[in-house]
Amino acid sequence: MLNDTYLIRRAESSDDAKRLHALFSDVFHPEDIGTLAETMFHHMPRMKRKYWFIAEEKETTKVVSAFVLIPWTWELEGTKLHVAEMGIVGTQEKHRGRGLMRTLNREFDKTLDEEQFDLAVIQGIPGFYHQFGYHYAIPLENHINMPLHLILEKQEKDNYSFRLARVEDIPYLLQADQTYREHFSLSTFRDKANWKYLLTDSLNTEYGSEYWIMEHRDKPSQFYFRIPRHGFGSGLILSEISENITYEALWYLLFFCKKHAIERKKPYLRLNLHHDSTASKMAISMGAEQGKTYAWQIKIPNIIRLLTTMSPILEQRLETSSFKQFSGTLRLNFFKTKVDLHWIKGHLENVLPAEGECQDTFSIKADLFPTLCLGHRTWQEIQYIRPDISPSSGRSALLVETLFPPKKSWIHEQY
Repeated sequence: MLNDTYLIRRAESSDDAKRLHALFSDVFHPEDIGTLAETMFHHMPRMKRKYWFIAEEKETTKVVSAFVLIPWTWELEGTKLHVAEMGIVGTQEKHRGRGLMRTLNREFDKTLDEEQFDLAVIQGIPGFYHQFGYHYAIPLENHINMPLHLILEKQEKDNYSFRLARVEDIPYLLQADQTYREHFSLSTFRDKANWKYLLTDSLNTEYGSEYWIMEHRDKPSQFYFRIPRHGFGSGLILSEISENITYEALWYLLFFCKKHAIERKKPYLRLNLHHDSTASKMAISMGAEQGKTYAWQIKIPNIIRLLTTMSPILEQRLETSSFKQFSGTLRLNFFKTKVDLHWIKGHLENVLPAEGECQDTFSIKADLFPTLCLGHRTWQEIQYIRPDISPSSGRSALLVETLFPPKKSWIHEQY
């Protein structure tokens, strides 16, 4: 029945960009998601037409359901991860409940395998995407709220000037990104093309952001911060601030943003940052409320591929532990499947489907593995709510703690 009514395909031409614009404008009205989709179609770095998954009604030739694979590069302790975000998911109301999204998702999963993506991720609504294999794994969208009355009046001397970032500032912004990535285990890797998109084409959408640069008037000192046009809550949002910002500079930054908040009728500042970021810790010390985060929903398309990609990280963790020069096998038992990590003198020789018996085994359901392997929770924390998580021995437990310790992760946006 589905095949008789709908054509399942990928985007093929610029005409599809207009049709996608029409679909998403209708589905998400009054938000202008159509312009975002068309802008990404033509200008997003590394975007491909085949990344747009489309269901077209045969009788009318209208695009009635679609979403996009948004390509990212994340960095895990110096190792690049090939990441696919399922984004801008929309179906016209009268075509819902017919299995279109499930059918399109199968095509998406084929692409994950064909192009060897390490992770698939979603920022989407709660409770829906678990059926497609996505589960909460790393923090997203924090709410560190700072009432405006906590921000002192400007000091007598105006030490900093403020201006909007330009394309010419990309070398500095790349350097600032490097500092940010060094602060977190898992982070976003943005190259020159990403920054050019953010400073130009992205501004044509309501999801664009103002990137500000503040420069000391007397010293060679500068910092940057981001104010998104769109986001959750009624406050003025600050979603990126230089990791190397000083206490003095943050006061000037907050006073500058307080003025903008008043002008834009925003009742407070919202820092959408990791609790442990430099700016967050200082803001909380000034009286800002420590918030609670949402989370990225993550699926691992191929666990063997991801663990193989992570091998330099796992080897480094072993090297600096009591398991230095370890030889042996650690089995990860996901219940439906099992994977063996074969170690020879501290080197991860290979990652293979399990065979035979194994002394060191760690059992965990596959849906919980992203939150463990990406460092969001320890296995003991996960075990508190899921008692079926268990090591076969004390050594197995210590090996897992060594290979998958808790780490700080924070993802900066790229559109």
